[in-house]
Amino acid sequence: MKALPAYCLMAGGVLTVLGLEVAGFAMAAEMVPGEPVLVVAPPWSGGAEAVVASAGGAIVGPTQAPLSVLATGASEEAFRESGAWFLLSPSALSFFCVTKDTV
Repeated sequence: MKALPAYCLMAGGVLTVLGLEVAGFAMAAEMVPGEPVLVVAPPWSGGAEAVVASAGGAIVGPTQAPLSVLATGASEEAFRESGAWFLLSPSALSFFCVTKDTV
Protein backbone atom coordinates (compact mmCIF):
# COMPACT_ATOMS: atom_id res chain seq x y z
CA MET A 1 0.00 0.00 0.00
CA LYS A 2 1.32 3.40 -0.93
CA ALA A 3 1.45 6.10 1.75
CA LEU A 4 -0.28 9.44 1.22
CA PRO A 5 2.04 12.36 0.62
CA ALA A 6 2.45 14.65 3.61
CA TYR A 7 0.87 17.61 1.84
CA CYS A 8 -2.38 15.65 1.33
CA LEU A 9 -2.54 14.90 5.03
CA MET A 10 -1.80 18.52 5.95
CA ALA A 11 -4.40 19.82 3.49
CA GLY A 12 -6.98 17.42 4.92
CA GLY A 13 -6.22 18.61 8.45
CA VAL A 14 -6.51 22.27 7.47
CA LEU A 15 -9.83 21.67 5.71
CA THR A 16 -11.16 19.79 8.72
CA VAL A 17 -10.23 22.61 11.09
CA LEU A 18 -11.76 25.24 8.80
CA GLY A 19 -14.92 23.16 8.44
CA LEU A 20 -15.26 22.85 12.21
CA GLU A 21 -14.72 26.60 12.59
CA VAL A 22 -17.47 27.36 10.08
CA ALA A 23 -19.81 24.85 11.74
CA GLY A 24 -19.19 26.36 15.16
CA PHE A 25 -19.77 29.84 13.82
CA ALA A 26 -23.00 28.71 12.15
CA MET A 27 -24.33 27.06 15.30
CA ALA A 28 -23.54 30.10 17.48
CA ALA A 29 -25.33 32.64 15.27
CA GLU A 30 -28.68 33.86 16.55
CA MET A 31 -31.26 34.77 13.95
CA VAL A 32 -33.45 37.83 14.42
CA PRO A 33 -37.00 37.28 13.10
CA GLY A 34 -37.73 39.49 10.11
CA GLU A 35 -34.04 40.18 9.42
CA PRO A 36 -32.26 38.76 6.37
CA VAL A 37 -30.29 35.53 6.75
CA LEU A 38 -27.40 34.12 4.76
CA VAL A 39 -28.75 30.88 3.27
CA VAL A 40 -25.98 28.40 2.41
CA ALA A 41 -27.12 25.52 0.19
CA PRO A 42 -25.66 22.90 -2.16
CA PRO A 43 -24.96 24.07 -5.72
CA TRP A 44 -26.97 21.28 -7.38
CA SER A 45 -30.73 21.41 -8.06
CA GLY A 46 -30.80 25.18 -8.48
CA GLY A 47 -28.56 26.12 -5.57
CA ALA A 48 -29.42 28.60 -2.83
CA GLU A 49 -31.81 30.51 -5.11
CA ALA A 50 -34.00 27.40 -5.50
CA VAL A 51 -33.94 26.78 -1.75
CA VAL A 52 -35.16 30.32 -1.07
CA ALA A 53 -37.90 30.06 -3.72
CA SER A 54 -39.03 26.66 -2.36
CA ALA A 55 -39.17 28.07 1.19
CA GLY A 56 -41.34 30.98 0.06
CA GLY A 57 -38.66 33.58 0.75
CA ALA A 58 -37.17 36.38 -1.33
CA ILE A 59 -33.55 37.06 -2.26
CA VAL A 60 -32.18 40.34 -0.93
CA GLY A 61 -29.58 42.17 -2.98
CA PRO A 62 -28.50 42.25 -6.60
CA THR A 63 -25.79 39.56 -6.48
CA GLN A 64 -25.35 36.10 -5.02
CA ALA A 65 -22.38 33.90 -4.20
CA PRO A 66 -22.13 30.39 -5.71
CA LEU A 67 -23.33 28.64 -2.54
CA SER A 68 -25.25 31.34 -0.68
CA VAL A 69 -27.69 34.22 -0.89
CA LEU A 70 -29.08 36.80 1.50
CA ALA A 71 -32.76 36.10 1.89
CA THR A 72 -35.80 37.02 3.94
CA GLY A 73 -39.49 36.20 4.06
CA ALA A 74 -39.42 32.63 5.36
CA SER A 75 -38.75 30.94 8.68
CA GLU A 76 -35.53 29.15 9.58
CA GLU A 77 -37.43 25.86 9.53
CA ALA A 78 -38.75 26.53 6.01
CA PHE A 79 -35.25 27.26 4.70
CA ARG A 80 -33.86 24.10 6.34
CA GLU A 81 -36.73 21.91 5.08
CA SER A 82 -36.16 23.27 1.57
CA GLY A 83 -32.57 22.04 1.60
CA ALA A 84 -30.38 24.76 3.17
CA TRP A 85 -27.17 23.35 4.62
CA PHE A 86 -27.13 26.07 7.27
CA LEU A 87 -28.21 29.63 7.96
CA LEU A 88 -25.99 32.44 9.14
CA SER A 89 -26.54 35.92 10.45
CA PRO A 90 -25.60 38.57 7.87
CA SER A 91 -22.92 39.70 10.31
CA ALA A 92 -21.11 36.48 9.35
CA LEU A 93 -20.22 38.09 6.04
CA SER A 94 -17.48 40.09 7.74
CA PHE A 95 -15.96 36.77 8.90
CA PHE A 96 -15.96 35.23 5.42
CA CYS A 97 -15.38 38.27 3.20
CA VAL A 98 -12.35 40.49 3.23
CA THR A 99 -12.70 44.09 2.10
CA LYS A 100 -10.27 46.95 1.98
CA ASP A 101 -11.70 48.12 5.32
CA THR A 102 -10.94 44.81 7.08
CA VAL A 103 -7.39 44.33 5.82
